[in-house]
Amino acid sequence: VLDLPRRRAPQKPAQEAADLNDILAERGACGVGFVANLSNEPSFNVVRDALTALGCMEHRGGCGSDNDSGDGAGLMSGIPWDLFDDWASKEGLAPFERTHTGVGMVFLPQNENSMAEAKAAVEKVFTDEGLEVLGWRPVPFNLSVVGRNAKETMPNILQIFVRIAKEDDADDIERELYICRKLIERATKSASWADELYFCSLSSRTIIYKGMLRSEVLGQFYLDLKNELYKSPFAIYHRRFSTNTSPRWPLAQPMRLLGHNGEINTIQGNLNWMRSREATIQSPVWRGRENELRPFGDPKASDSANLDSAAELLLRSGRSPAEAMMMLVPEAYKNHPTLSVKYPEVIDFYEYYKGQMEAWDGPALLLFSDGRTVGACLDRNGLRPARYWKTSDGFVYVASEVGVIPMDESKVVMKGRLGPGMMITVDLETGQVRIE
Repeated sequence: VLDLPRRRAPQKPAQEAADLNDILAERGACGVGFVANLSNEPSFNVVRDALTALGCMEHRGGCGSDNDSGDGAGLMSGIPWDLFDDWASKEGLAPFERTHTGVGMVFLPQNENSMAEAKAAVEKVFTDEGLEVLGWRPVPFNLSVVGRNAKETMPNILQIFVRIAKEDDADDIERELYICRKLIERATKSASWADELYFCSLSSRTIIYKGMLRSEVLGQFYLDLKNELYKSPFAIYHRRFSTNTSPRWPLAQPMRLLGHNGEINTIQGNLNWMRSREATIQSPVWRGRENELRPFGDPKASDSANLDSAAELLLRSGRSPAEAMMMLVPEAYKNHPTLSVKYPEVIDFYEYYKGQMEAWDGPALLLFSDGRTVGACLDRNGLRPARYWKTSDGFVYVASEVGVIPMDESKVVMKGRLGPGMMITVDLETGQVRIE
């Protein structure tokens, strides 16, 4: 891996207009990809391959003035239950009931008193909602690989385990955890440390390890990622180049559902429309609790974070990941010769939903997962690279460039690139791969 940290072009004073040389000196293209095992068998090899690929994308990320604090790097995977059960046994706890246990990856305030207040507020919401707090786990890390700037703002990092006692199905459990997180945000918004409390993930299916790090040190910082008990059937990885927001620990990606390479140029309009529709959003799945979910956007967050919030709302309201992506980032379907002849129902889909959700437009390669499906889609302009491979031993790889994972070409049974508006999805439960 070449050690080529990305530096931004020197900034001119505000009164000086940028010229072409300034524009050409800028670089803004995050590195993203995923690894998926079609047999849905959790393994450490999947995590290892994802970290290898991520390490090869250091040149796609940005670094701070210390030349060591990355704009962000992260990994989403299935929950490594073997690792957590091993920890639980050492703590004298019973093995986790995997189908009814939620795991939260939480950034907490640096100040010890503030952290104690935040933890108490989090526990109160869970308890009030009828969930049992099983315990907090300090996430082991190696501080020596963190850059100076990132170290100054580094949060306390803990994991919380909660048990959902209700006999809900998997989707209801995810919905309950989503409501709890929203209630926590509302309950703590006036606290002096509110901006320091952040859930990277809260799910019974997925977990996210991320931070203001360089891609090649993510696996060195989070010691869990080096533990062979950390097993997952898939992993999404992301190296961030911050373009329209300053780097912060919570803004590293993947977000809770997706990783994004690009920018949303319509973000202000999208946020305005989300706010305008807050009062009218209803769905039977929420059982009258829609008011507790608001607000749906955050002007202080990045465009990617707000897109993720919109996708999360659609998913928890009953949409599939593919449906949510099609609603948010539609392809150029009008006057499309293939769609109009072979798939008129797809055009009907877009026409129907364009009145409910405006397109989040701009260059975008989006990788996404709900723990059961993992996929990637390209926006209708197709201005971000996306390559895919399927191998004879049952793996699918997607990356924003070739060569990031050593691969035996004799095992490649399918490969190609995503074009404008295209999507690839892997159903982890059935092993089906779809390219549309």
